Amino acid sequence: MQLTPLGDGAVLAGFGSRNDFAAVDKVARVTRALEAVRLAGITDIVPSCASITVHYDPARVPAGAGSPCDRVMAWFEKAAADSGDYKKQTSRERVVPVCYGGEYGPDLAEVAKQAKLTEAEVIRLHSKTVYRVAAVGFAPGFPYLLGLPVSLHTPRRATPRPSVAPGSVGIGGAQTGIYPLASPGGWSLIGRTPLRLFRPEDEAAPTLLMAGDTVRLEPISPKQWEQQAGKPRPAVQQKIGKQTAVLEVIKPGALTTVQDLGREGWQQHGIPSGGAMDRCAARIANLLLGNAEDEPLLEASLVGPELRFSRDTWIAVTGAEVSGVAGWRPVRVETGQTISLAKLVRGARVYIAVAGGFEVPRVLGGAGTLLRAGVGGWNGRALQTGDRLAARPSTLDTTGGWSASAEFRAPMGTNEVTVRFIRGPQWDWFGATSQHAFAAKAFRITPQSDRMGMRLDGHALKLKEARELVSEGVGFGSVQVPPDGHPIVLMADRQTIGGYPKIAHVIAVDLPRLAQARAGEKVNFVEISIPEAQALYLQQEQSIALFRAGVKARLR
Repeated sequence: MQLTPLGDGAVLAGFGSRNDFAAVDKVARVTRALEAVRLAGITDIVPSCASITVHYDPARVPAGAGSPCDRVMAWFEKAAADSGDYKKQTSRERVVPVCYGGEYGPDLAEVAKQAKLTEAEVIRLHSKTVYRVAAVGFAPGFPYLLGLPVSLHTPRRATPRPSVAPGSVGIGGAQTGIYPLASPGGWSLIGRTPLRLFRPEDEAAPTLLMAGDTVRLEPISPKQWEQQAGKPRPAVQQKIGKQTAVLEVIKPGALTTVQDLGREGWQQHGIPSGGAMDRCAARIANLLLGNAEDEPLLEASLVGPELRFSRDTWIAVTGAEVSGVAGWRPVRVETGQTISLAKLVRGARVYIAVAGGFEVPRVLGGAGTLLRAGVGGWNGRALQTGDRLAARPSTLDTTGGWSASAEFRAPMGTNEVTVRFIRGPQWDWFGATSQHAFAAKAFRITPQSDRMGMRLDGHALKLKEARELVSEGVGFGSVQVPPDGHPIVLMADRQTIGGYPKIAHVIAVDLPRLAQARAGEKVNFVEISIPEAQALYLQQEQSIALFRAGVKARLR
C-alpha cells in the first residue's frame, strides 16, 4: 500500500496499478476496516478501482503529534494493517436487464466490426460475463464494471456525444459501465437498461450498485424494455405562495442557484459534495445574520439576480463586489423593495443570505443544487423568473454600521491571481520542464470553466512517458492534466474519481481566489508544504470562530 497526501484535506492509498478482482477485494476489505474505526473529522471514504481516498476536515481531526495529515495517515496505516481480520465479504449480486442494439445500442455494429464478431456474438460475450463493480463515480451511480472480455475492449469515441440517454450501457477501453443520468459521454453504446441507477429520493440506497457488487447482465427485447421501464417518475415541484415567500425572482441573472457548504458522506456513491464555490464568503454571509453557517443561501455567477422582497427582513451580500449594494454587512430590506445584483464590479460569484436561511428541502443530507444530477436546491435547477423562495423565521435585529473584516475577502479584480499548491500524487510523472513551467509560468482561465472545473490555457504539461492511470479519488482543488496538457483545477461540482494524472492540488484557503476569478485572468502557482497549508487553514478557522463570537455580541 502506498499512502500519499491529496492536497491538505485528503489522503490517497494506492494498492498497485492493476485493475482486477484481487485489487477490488483488497480495497473492499480495507474500506470496511476504516469504516469500523472511523476517525473524527473524516468526511468521506471513497473506494475506487485500486485505491481508497479519505477526505477529512483538518480542524476536526483529534489533536495529537504532527500535522492533521500525519494523524490521518497514522490512523489509516493502523486500520489497513488490521484489515486482515476482515474476511472477504460475500458480494451482493445484481441482475441488470439490457436491451442490446438498435436505438438502445447505436454503436453495437461498430463494436462488432472492430472485434471481428457478429452482433449476436458481442451480445453473448458481453452478457455471459460476471462483472464486479470496481468503483462508482464519474456521475452519481455510474458503475465501472470489471471483467469485460478482452475481445470486446474498445477505445473511447474520438468525439464524445453531447448527451447519452440514462441507462445506456457502454464500453470504454477495458471496462463497461452504465450511464445513470443523461450526460455527455465518449463510450461506445451497445445497449440500455430500464432500471434507475440513481435514486436520490432513497437516502438508504441512493444508487442501485456499489463498489464490490457482482453484476450479471440479462438480454431483453425492446418490448420487455418498454414494459420494465414503466412511466417516468414525475418530479415533485416545490411551490411557494405569495403569503409564504420572502422574495420573488424578477430576473434570475446568468446562473443563480441555492447552495450550502456541500454534502458529506456520499462520494462513495459517485455523488459530488458540491456546495458554494467560495465557501468562506458563503459562511460569512450566514454568520452576519446570526444563521448557522451551513444554512442555504444563493450563489450567483457573473450577472446576479434582481429580487423583490415580500416582507421586511435582513440580508447579507458577500463574495463579489456588486454595484450599488452594500457588502459584507447586515442590510435591512423592506416589503416590496427590489434589489438588483446584476452588476458585479469585481469578482465572479456573489452570495446572498437571508435572515433565518432559505427554506428548501435537504436531499441526500444537503440543500445545495447539483445541476448535473438535477437534485437539491430549488427544484434541482437554477432560479428562473417568477420563482418564490421562503425563509425560516428569524428575530434578528442589530444596530450600527459594522461589517466583516477584509481578511475574509478573496483578492479580486487584478486580472491575475496567485494560489498556493501541494504536489499531486503524480507530480513525478511529469518531466522537469513541465514541473518548472507549472510553478513558474502563468496560465490563463478559459471561458469553458464552470463549477466543475477551472480550465487553464498556457504551457502544455507533458508526462515523461506515456502512462495509464487507474481511476482514483480527486478533491476540491485537484489539478488534473488531460492528454492535451492543459491543466484543469477541479472545483465544487467535480466528479468523485478521475483517470487523469494530478500534478498538484490547490490548498483549501486559496480556493476562494479561484472561485472569484474570471475567464481571461491569469493564474500563478506557488508551492507550499502540507504543514504550512494546514496551519493556514487552522488559522482561518480560528478567525471565523472569533468572528462568529463577535457577531453574537452585536445581534439582538
